[in-house]
Amino acid sequence: MFFYDKDIELGRVDDNTLRKVLSYGDGLMNTLVVFEKGLAPDSVIPYHKHVHVQTTYVLKGSFKFSIKYPDHTDTNEVHVGDTIYFPSNLEHGCIPLEDDSRLIDSFNPIREDFL
Repeated sequence: MFFYDKDIELGRVDDNTLRKVLSYGDGLMNTLVVFEKGLAPDSVIPYHKHVHVQTTYVLKGSFKFSIKYPDHTDTNEVHVGDTIYFPSNLEHGCIPLEDDSRLIDSFNPIREDFL
């Protein structure tokens, strides 16, 4: 199955974030996430969790990411070309550090709530 960029619109997630579902099927989904404005590095990280396993690729800009493990919280700054793995059901969040920062997120299984 082919997914053409010209046919897929960015949807607004919140005041600062846009998302586009790039492709999906048979248990795998890829999305583009665009953050319009960078935020202060000491901002509160908006934690969330989901049953999906997730990988993230930093396409543009830089981010401060945190993952809350049962015994500790791992926080790191990531830049273009870096990747992150998020196990299922662990709280995680990020702060974009530059305007127009972009991520490619992949999920297994697909995020039905994004369709």
